[in-house]
Amino acid sequence: MMQPSYNTPVAQVVELLGGSSLVRQSIHNELDLLALAARGLSMQSLRALQRRMQFSNKEISEFLDVSESTLLRRQQNKRALTRDESEKTIQLSAVMAKGISVFEDEDDFRHWLETPNPALGGIEPKDLLASSIGREQVRELLVRIQYGIYS
Repeated sequence: MMQPSYNTPVAQVVELLGGSSLVRQSIHNELDLLALAARGLSMQSLRALQRRMQFSNKEISEFLDVSESTLLRRQQNKRALTRDESEKTIQLSAVMAKGISVFEDEDDFRHWLETPNPALGGIEPKDLLASSIGREQVRELLVRIQYGIYS
């Protein structure tokens, strides 16, 4: 099941997944994202997010809890991600969209992701992206930063 609303415009999520040319489905709301996950995202969409956020193959495979070789095989065979992998990718895209929105600069956001954060117990935000609870913690911290609640 999808996580609760990330308060991020769905269009930003789609754009990070490679835009309408890769998503190839009309997306207007989170229910449409749920249907997209059920159908399975293409490897091209995952790779678009990976390139945009400059994640390594190792990082993206850890975020999705799947081996690098499995992702490579899927790409070579032009097979879609599973529902679970698609949901994780959409959730990851939503967190990234929120971060880009908050920082207004992708390089600043990427730097923030790789910097130990006191509000996260000294953990780098990127290290939390492999679990739904971790993604939610990063998203909540971004919301707090956005509204000046971060200390």
